[in-house]
Amino acid sequence: MPGNLYRTSSAQRGISLIELIIFIVIISVALTGITLIYINATRYSADPMLRIRSIELAQSTLEEIMLKGYDHSTPVGGGCVRFPAGSSRCSAGTSPDATSQTIATFGSEAGENRTTFNDIDDYHNLAYCGTGGTAAAACTTPCSPLLDESGNNIASDYAGYAVCIRLNFAGGAGTEINNVIPGTGNNVLAEDAKRIDVIVTDPLGSRINLSTYRLNF
Repeated sequence: MPGNLYRTSSAQRGISLIELIIFIVIISVALTGITLIYINATRYSADPMLRIRSIELAQSTLEEIMLKGYDHSTPVGGGCVRFPAGSSRCSAGTSPDATSQTIATFGSEAGENRTTFNDIDDYHNLAYCGTGGTAAAACTTPCSPLLDESGNNIASDYAGYAVCIRLNFAGGAGTEINNVIPGTGNNVLAEDAKRIDVIVTDPLGSRINLSTYRLNF
């Protein structure tokens, strides 16, 4: 037969250098993005656990404080203290003593410690730190080892954590307590409400602040 009626041809060519470089660049960009996602996920994976421990520490501290008396003069079992002394408010209540009801006198009385605190004022401006922890600047007293309510040292259990406790009056006309309790108007006097702030710093330096109000009763 003259010639081939059918011809087969196969053209094969390899990947050019430019195509190879483009492929490497695309893969590199994709891997960089995936790696950054992995690094960030790894970096912040401990954050929820740190936050949970901070909240638990703040809540337990706040609950401990709230179990104490409103003031050094508050009767055992509770009851209103007359502020200012001799006022007609809560006439059946106890008269305040010399250690009562000024921010300057907030703090523990002589001879008291964590296990014998009997009123919320005792906790004012106290800072408790776990091993290596640094308290918020709101507390100006030196940081003491972190303790539980029974006075047990738990500093090693909360390494890197710190607790700062602050108290302030929250009553009085136009102040915050009258805004958060509907219908009270200006009935809550300055001497009859205190705000308690518990500021917890975690090992990464993040802070949470739990606050509550305590009224004179």
